Amino acid sequence: MRKIGGFVKKLFFFALMVPFVLVGKEKVNLLSYGIGIYNALRTHQRTGEMRLEFKSRYEFATFRPMVGIMSTFQGSIYAYGGFGLDWIFKDHLVLSPDFAAGYFHKGGGKDLGCKWEFRSGIEVGWQWKNLSRCGLHFYHISNANLGHKNPGEESFVLFYAIPIKGL
Repeated sequence: MRKIGGFVKKLFFFALMVPFVLVGKEKVNLLSYGIGIYNALRTHQRTGEMRLEFKSRYEFATFRPMVGIMSTFQGSIYAYGGFGLDWIFKDHLVLSPDFAAGYFHKGGGKDLGCKWEFRSGIEVGWQWKNLSRCGLHFYHISNANLGHKNPGEESFVLFYAIPIKGL
C-alpha cells in the first residue's frame, strides 16, 4: 500500500510540473480538420464524424482556448468551446489533453440525453517544422448526468492541423 501512495505522489508531481517543462516554445493559431468514428466503442449507432476546430495561439495559464464543430454522418451536431494544453516532446511529438463544453443537436443520431454536453479528450500527434500537425484524437462526450439519461459516447478522430499566422 505504501508503494502505491508513493507512486501516486510522484505521478501527481509529474502532472503538475510537465506543463512548465515541456510546453512548446512557439505558438501559432491552428485550424484542424478531422474525420473519424463516432460512438466507436459501441456498435449501436456507430457512424462517421467530421470535425473542424480552431485552437488559439494565446494562452491563459498555459491553457489554449479552442472552438469547434463536429457533425456525424447521421446528422448530429456538436458545437463547443474549451481549453487544451500542448505538451511537445523533442520538438515533434505532441500530447494535448483538452476539455470543452457545448451544445448538442441529436439530428438523426444517438440521443445523448441533454442539449448541453461536455467533452474530454487527448490528442497524440506529430508536429513538423512548419508547425502543422497530424495525429489521432480520442475523446468522450457526456452530459455529466444533467439530462434525462447519460449514455455518453467515445470517438476516434484522425486530424490534420495547419498553422494560421497573422490572426
